[in-house]
Amino acid sequence: MRELVMRIKGGCGQAFGNIASRGAFVQIVYFISGFIASRAAVFGSYAPFGISIMAAAPFKNMLASVFGAAIGYCTISGTGNTIRYVTAMIALAAIRWTLNDIARIRKSKLFAPIITFMALIATGLAMMSVSGFSGRSMVLYMIEAVLGSSGAYFLSRTITISYGTKSLGMLSIPEISCLVLSLCIMILSFSSITIGSLSIGRILSVVAILFCARYGSISGGAIAGISAGIVMSLSSSEMSFLAGSYAFGGLMAGMFSTAGRLASAIAFILCNGIISMQTGDLTLVILGLYEVLAASLIFIILPKDTGRFLGAIFMEKDSDTRCEGLRRSVIMRLDFASKALSDVSSDVEDVAQKLAEVVSPDMSGVYKKAVSETCRRCGLKTYCWEREHGATIASFDCLDEVLRKNGEVTEDDFRQDFRKRCCKIHEMANAVNRNYDNYITYEAAQRRVDEVRAVVAGQFCGLGEILGEMAEEYESYEKFDTDAAHRISVMMKDEGYVPMDISCRIDRLGRMSVEIETADTERSVLKRSVLTREVSKLCGRRFENPAVTMVNGRCRIVFSERPVYDVDIATAQHICGNGRLCGDHFKYFCDGMGRMVAVISDGMGTGGRAAVDGSMASSIIAKLIKAGLGFDCALKVVNSALMVKSGDESLATLDVLSFDMFTGGIELMKAGAPMTFIRKGGKVFSIESPSLPVGILPNVEFSYSTEALLPGDIVVMLSDGAVATGEDWIANIIRNWNKSSQELANLITDEATARRSDGHDDDITVLTMIVQSANGEEDE
Repeated sequence: MRELVMRIKGGCGQAFGNIASRGAFVQIVYFISGFIASRAAVFGSYAPFGISIMAAAPFKNMLASVFGAAIGYCTISGTGNTIRYVTAMIALAAIRWTLNDIARIRKSKLFAPIITFMALIATGLAMMSVSGFSGRSMVLYMIEAVLGSSGAYFLSRTITISYGTKSLGMLSIPEISCLVLSLCIMILSFSSITIGSLSIGRILSVVAILFCARYGSISGGAIAGISAGIVMSLSSSEMSFLAGSYAFGGLMAGMFSTAGRLASAIAFILCNGIISMQTGDLTLVILGLYEVLAASLIFIILPKDTGRFLGAIFMEKDSDTRCEGLRRSVIMRLDFASKALSDVSSDVEDVAQKLAEVVSPDMSGVYKKAVSETCRRCGLKTYCWEREHGATIASFDCLDEVLRKNGEVTEDDFRQDFRKRCCKIHEMANAVNRNYDNYITYEAAQRRVDEVRAVVAGQFCGLGEILGEMAEEYESYEKFDTDAAHRISVMMKDEGYVPMDISCRIDRLGRMSVEIETADTERSVLKRSVLTREVSKLCGRRFENPAVTMVNGRCRIVFSERPVYDVDIATAQHICGNGRLCGDHFKYFCDGMGRMVAVISDGMGTGGRAAVDGSMASSIIAKLIKAGLGFDCALKVVNSALMVKSGDESLATLDVLSFDMFTGGIELMKAGAPMTFIRKGGKVFSIESPSLPVGILPNVEFSYSTEALLPGDIVVMLSDGAVATGEDWIANIIRNWNKSSQELANLITDEATARRSDGHDDDITVLTMIVQSANGEEDE
């Protein structure tokens, strides 16, 4: 029933284009429900469930159910109570009309059962006042009223569940029981329809039990068997044995469900036959056997994926203590490793600073080496470095400025008194120059080593942050749905894939994400629409088409639930000088977690070098975000990659937007990027956050800004070439824009190019995004 309602809702949105058509379709559904329920008879001549559906239906749909039930009561044969039920319908409609404005009464769970009981018992007593009172009639009318009120309760709860936001996998056992009992009430109306002597209703009941047992195991088989058995046993006194045979058969079919459809069907046939023998009526036993065999045959020959959605209904709801313990253990290990790696980074920096203080060379070392090489065998060594020590040192000190200015010294750069007494002044000048060259080379190498060390230390810190983010992510998940993961694994194998690992995660907001890793799967052969449909069916939720990432022969497929919002996103570019290589690079994608992410990276300058830096920055951060890393961690990795890419300076700006398609919230993250324009509620403003590009310093951070958007709002991201001639004209274009996102991007790019009248040119990139509701319609 739940799946049926979900499909009706989904079908309504596709088959009918406006609210009026969808409303008409819902009215038709309630009309048909009223007709079917009114034909469900118990004890051969009592049909209270048409009254039940009237009481359970929403007030705006009550009239449709009244007409359906009235037609059903007028066409049903064998009850002899048509006038009475029509009278009960009028009485119930009057009660609902009178009390509808009292919300406290109308919203009570007992409202529908009570008014159903009142209408049925009142008309029953009226009938007895005409035909005469009898104890048997009184008891039967009382039982009918109880059954009708019970049916009203189950049907009203089912309708409430259908209009709610709970997915199939989140339903409780009482809610599942209401769904199954409501379905059985509807099936009861077909029990009087026969092919030969076989009852269509009983065949459908057995089919339903077998499917519930197949995909719901013992719990599914038991709930369906008990519910169908009780309802079908009420159809007539001869069928009372069905309560036991269906219940026992459903239980055993569930126990053997893991062995396949055939084993489950055989278990049901045997158990049903054993219980049926207690009737002592061989004709009924044989008739029941034929019905069960017919149902089993239907169950076996139906397609293999029929009824898979039932697995989501009957999956285990209780958390697995062992899995929860393992989850907590993993979180603690990740958190501890994160802190340990951060400490390693601090230790590396501390040791490096201490070593630098001990072994760091300076200019005095240059002179000491020169003196050691030149003076060690000179006879005047004692005179210069003992008697005239102060004057000798002063002569070398005056060389610092000359070396830094010219890069070398000559004999004339030494003090005159030193030149007069030194007999190896030429050799001394050469030794100073030679050791100064070594010093400069060492100093340059040391700077590079310091940069690499800073990067390595930053990588330790970054890795620690990555593990810390993973710990926070696992902590945020409420539970892992292992049953759904198993069902998806079976489906993937049936479709010809090789699943390596599957994770179905539910966070504290009730959102499910499904992550599948397969081996040797080409992106081009993935049946995305098929996988989306099957995963949605198995999990009882509506998923978007997956985000697919290929890494080292592995394929990562991530599904997220269908969101509330959608976006019309587009880009346009102008390449400097109409060249082939653009220093601006952009990417936009869904990250598989319900977020649309857009990235613009502007490499330093124009042409090939800028193209490399911009492409490298945007590609790396996009891959890392798709892989599940947080934005800050991804930024650190990009920064490190640019710093160690080559000996030359490499830098690029990063402008990142993350739009949550469930809440409408956006995050703007900038690293040296220009302003972003937003039109929100008809007002246009810009967001500009001071920040540094990546690739310059070891430590770089995003500057963050947040906003909440609604359908019709616009976001425009730009590279700096688009705002070189001002920004007011961009705001004027956006303010009254009512066309497509692509047209907006093209217009801003063309206008920015035309406004460059200073003789200079630059790369220009424009990315535009218009927020829409999930059905693709903007709010007016």
